[in-house]
Amino acid sequence: MEKVTEKPKRRSDAYYKSVYSLFLPLFRLAAWMFFGIRAVGRKLTEPSLILSNHTTDLDFLAVSAHIRTHHYIVCSEHVTAMGLFGKLFDRWFNPIKVTKAGNKSPGVMDIFRRIRNGGSVLLFCEGRLSHNGMTTEITPSTAVLAKRLKCNVVTFRTVGGFFKEPRWQTYINGGRLFGSGIVNEYSAAKVAAMTEDELYAHICEELFVDAYAEQRRRMQPFRFKRGIEDITRYYDVCPKCGCVDTLSAKGMTVECTCGYKMHMDELGFLHGMPQIVGTAAEWEAVQTEVYLKAFREGRFFTDSGVRLYRIDKGFKKSMLLTDDLTSSAEGFAVGDAKFCFCDMPLPEILSGGREMEFTANGINYMIEKDGACLNKYRELYLWWKNPLDYAKQPAVNRHRPHILAARPA
Repeated sequence: MEKVTEKPKRRSDAYYKSVYSLFLPLFRLAAWMFFGIRAVGRKLTEPSLILSNHTTDLDFLAVSAHIRTHHYIVCSEHVTAMGLFGKLFDRWFNPIKVTKAGNKSPGVMDIFRRIRNGGSVLLFCEGRLSHNGMTTEITPSTAVLAKRLKCNVVTFRTVGGFFKEPRWQTYINGGRLFGSGIVNEYSAAKVAAMTEDELYAHICEELFVDAYAEQRRRMQPFRFKRGIEDITRYYDVCPKCGCVDTLSAKGMTVECTCGYKMHMDELGFLHGMPQIVGTAAEWEAVQTEVYLKAFREGRFFTDSGVRLYRIDKGFKKSMLLTDDLTSSAEGFAVGDAKFCFCDMPLPEILSGGREMEFTANGINYMIEKDGACLNKYRELYLWWKNPLDYAKQPAVNRHRPHILAARPA
């Protein structure tokens, strides 16, 4: 007989509150060890939606150091699929799971249920770590959700996390955060009195971070554990010659086959001869212009030997094939498996850039290749979605136009 897999048992809210209370001292200790955070934790008196920016995979520790009240965390399904850690995290903390590049409706309904039952929920609005030091996109649906929940809203911000764990890494660098804490607390009555646009403007303004601008004021060193050896997972264009996939990195230096080299110092700034870019955001601007020129000229990207998986419920991966990844103005293909952009929402990047998750025709897939820069296929989707805006929008602002539009005059 076929073995039936039992669903994890879901216990009462009282159980999860007790577990959180048990782990809270450990979370606070870990927040001090990893981030240098010492804080007197606040207690929330009403069910609240806690909205935080997202800078590292351990941001929940910073929130727990400042907020003692038990809260459920919204996380990607791939987190609870991470072996023993994922199973225990799911069993002990009962997170609200969503598929990054898929349908979020079940997760949204779960948020409503937890809040209606008197709990609080922690949502990392961006849903992805920053790869250029600036807060990434926060969709207007965040404000819509906050309004419809009819509960208190708390905004929380961490600063300096980009240098602790930029998106191309899967590990934590040494050094303290610049700062963290509650920015604002809005009562349910105050949220109800605001329009969705007004609330959205407050959320975007209060969660926005420019890590490099803050670093210029602080000049605080960090210990990059493995240098920048993984930076080419997100940056694969040489700032000097403009070639794609010609970079290699070792230690704190990245080098192109054309001979150009850049070095990152302990502050996170880039230096080259000649000096072309000094920050990841400036590098992204150069890279995006190269992408745009290629797209306009009908030159698209390829990667050899990628692995294609189907992702089923519970983030169970089933290998489909290994073949070359090719792309065009309409979509991409892995071997004979073709996927049209018109059949999918925006793909998402996981695991420090090694994996790309996407949904096509209602089925979840993942493309995986060690060392590849899969983010350029996400950029191709953005160009396909709106080529005029992609061309007009300055590259350093392309992932945060919501911030600029929502900021009060």
